[in-house]
Amino acid sequence: MKEPIVFEEKGYPIIKVYKDYFEIKAIDYWEFRTFNYSEVKSIEIIDSRKKWYFQLYQILFFNARIFAKDEPVLLRITRKNDGFRDYSAKNEHNSNFNSILKELKKRISN
Repeated sequence: MKEPIVFEEKGYPIIKVYKDYFEIKAIDYWEFRTFNYSEVKSIEIIDSRKKWYFQLYQILFFNARIFAKDEPVLLRITRKNDGFRDYSAKNEHNSNFNSILKELKKRISN
């Protein structure tokens, strides 16, 4: 069996990519969860800072403007049965993280 492609950096979930499935370990959880490519409908990054209600919150409250840059993004994995899992990640640009997500999306679409 080939070695998995592994992404592991501080502030991000650990992702292991195998031939037929992938595993993710959340920052605050001790166990990996397994997802078969055939069961996954989509993978997306959700940035709550871009939602309308967060924009309103920033306008109304000064503290929101100070701490908004520290707000994490969510990596959402949606299964074909419409169940989903959210994983917290840093809201900084990371080319390795983006490339592993691109690889996962490519394998899901096939």
